[in-house]
Amino acid sequence: MARIVKPLNDTQLKNAKAKEKDYKLSDGEGLYFVVKKNGTKSWRYDFSYGGKRKSMSFGIYPTVSLKDARIKKDEAKYSLANNINPISIKKAKKTSETITLSDVIEDWLELRKKSKSESTIIQNKRILKNITIWLGNIAIKDIRRIDIINALQKYQEKGVIESAHRLLALVNKIYMYAVTNEYVEHNIIANIDKKSILIPNKKDAHLPALIELEDIKQLLIDINSISEKYRSDISTIFIFKLLPYVFVRSENIRLMRWNELNLEEGYWAIPKEKMKMNIEFVCPLPHQAITLIKEIEPYSRHRSEFVFPSPQKSDRGVSGATLSDTLVRLGYQNRHTVHGFRSMFSTTAHNLYKEHGFHSDIIEACLAHKERNRVKASYNRESKFKYFEEKRELIQWYADWLDNLIINKI
Repeated sequence: MARIVKPLNDTQLKNAKAKEKDYKLSDGEGLYFVVKKNGTKSWRYDFSYGGKRKSMSFGIYPTVSLKDARIKKDEAKYSLANNINPISIKKAKKTSETITLSDVIEDWLELRKKSKSESTIIQNKRILKNITIWLGNIAIKDIRRIDIINALQKYQEKGVIESAHRLLALVNKIYMYAVTNEYVEHNIIANIDKKSILIPNKKDAHLPALIELEDIKQLLIDINSISEKYRSDISTIFIFKLLPYVFVRSENIRLMRWNELNLEEGYWAIPKEKMKMNIEFVCPLPHQAITLIKEIEPYSRHRSEFVFPSPQKSDRGVSGATLSDTLVRLGYQNRHTVHGFRSMFSTTAHNLYKEHGFHSDIIEACLAHKERNRVKASYNRESKFKYFEEKRELIQWYADWLDNLIINKI
């Protein structure tokens, strides 16, 4: 039997106070009154369309009253009854006079989802928040070049030089999209001289990585001592124990899901949406990796879809910042990164190819690198199980090599 929700009244809305966390009060039929921890009050409407859960904003209270919100809800329900997405109706009502920078960014990200991985979209959203926090609610036609420059410099002042350059590049793409769709007449980013407003990005194109035998050995020893030296959560501890054996990108290991794993067959199928090349990748798992995943299973499988859930919220994975900070605490700042585990494998496998016997095509396949030779690629089509057995043997050889290194057999 469905739970009966008692409708809200104006007194409740006026008296609703901010708390330590955001919370919401239900008015029934999908309409919610949201109270942010900063004291802002607003309306949201949750609904299903096309078999998917969706949500839309009805505006800020008290500008949008209880009566107004219920009218908007009824209008949305009418649209749904006629198989029309109410979000589309809301967007159609916007004109060039009212469409904001946030509206354009939202549309651009939706389009980008068709060609980019999930991890790329998440990263784009995170970076773009640093422009929308200042300019998101302003009509895009009213934003001046100096407004963009001021926002970029405020972001740069946080010390995130590389990210400031990324933000400018993303905003340029968004303005190109806005011009194409006639939201604005000109791309005001095109004439910004980044050299005069941003600190030069001196980051080396090659991320730091350890490749010398003694350095790798010490890194493995330090990883195994994380739980003893630092108060890291169990997800972070196991991510670092697993990383040397699977050497995937940060987003992949952090967002590993239980439904992607086949421990009986010994592989991890990473969906194309999460891969840089937008091609599904099947990563063979050495027995050491399977053992580690089974060890963490009792701690996380019952409470999260993620193998390594965040200690704060089980509905998301460990953050990239957590992994970077852990390496810094271990003493590897500017010496080794999460991406460095990939370089560590690649360099070792290429240098010791006579020991394992696999050529460079297999090594590159283990890293999910796309075939660079266009002619060769056209005849040797990609498949998620391409070179699977060869990759399995090479990855197991490497895992055993790492183990032998740490127990002084090398």
